[in-house]
Amino acid sequence: MIEVRKIASKETYPLRHKVLWPHLKEHECGIDSDFLDEAFQLGSFYKDQLISIGTFFPQQHQQFKSTKQFRLRAMATDPDFRGLQSGKKLMEAAFEHLQSIGVDLLWCDARLIATGFYEKLGMDVMGEIYDVPKIGPHKLMYIQF
Repeated sequence: MIEVRKIASKETYPLRHKVLWPHLKEHECGIDSDFLDEAFQLGSFYKDQLISIGTFFPQQHQQFKSTKQFRLRAMATDPDFRGLQSGKKLMEAAFEHLQSIGVDLLWCDARLIATGFYEKLGMDVMGEIYDVPKIGPHKLMYIQF
């Protein structure tokens, strides 16, 4: 059984380091947006072990006209626990919470390897592939509520 709940930003650092940013030291895996007033982090737990994470915060993207946008960053699932639907459950919980606070659009810079996951959740692609230095190719993805 997967349980999704809000977590502190520091709880995300081990998975950010392991899955997303192995080129950094674990203590360097914080991001400025972790500490914005409306920002929140969600974690999916399996048998009390944190296995998926995501950070959500208000940020307008110039390509979208929606008035209350949030951005997703640093979404990751421990490779040892993929296939348990923990990422899907985390995103569904995020969608529900974002809608409850009046957010009308969620967007992210998605790694190419993750675009299929986001598409299955109803997110769309906008534009062409672009490169994020030290990380690789991405696509801009979004969902409107």
